[in-house]
Amino acid sequence: MTRIVIDASVTLSWCFPDEQTPVALSVLDRLKGGEQAIVPAFWSVEVLNTLLLGERKGRITAEQTKAFFDILRVLNPALDYASLERVAGPVQVICRDHSSLHPMPSLTTSVGTALRSRITAAIIPFSMCPGTSRLAAQSPPLLIPSSLS
Repeated sequence: MTRIVIDASVTLSWCFPDEQTPVALSVLDRLKGGEQAIVPAFWSVEVLNTLLLGERKGRITAEQTKAFFDILRVLNPALDYASLERVAGPVQVICRDHSSLHPMPSLTTSVGTALRSRITAAIIPFSMCPGTSRLAAQSPPLLIPSSLS
């Protein structure tokens, strides 16, 4: 079974149509097709926080939040975490060696999970890379090839 690391930004784009991208939707299709999602340990809290903010701003209703969580439960993502040993070891090396990567919490968790799980690719939003804020909305996520794991 192929496993794919996703973060909250990819997940949440499935809930908010104005934030959907072809790449995020293809990730969802891959998961519906049987690939296993691996998510950082704090992913569910990040998703909940954003959905509650969406409710407060009138973007979604409480019923839509519940329905979205029901969909996520069906996908059955595996929760993972990056230990200090992993972050201080191979994650640090990857972030330093690849200057396009920035060691933000969800990035290091995703990279650490990718290293530990030897997955095909880790999906990391382009917006997490330094100096890309203007391009983030129109750019695809970066893929970390399995050769780095």
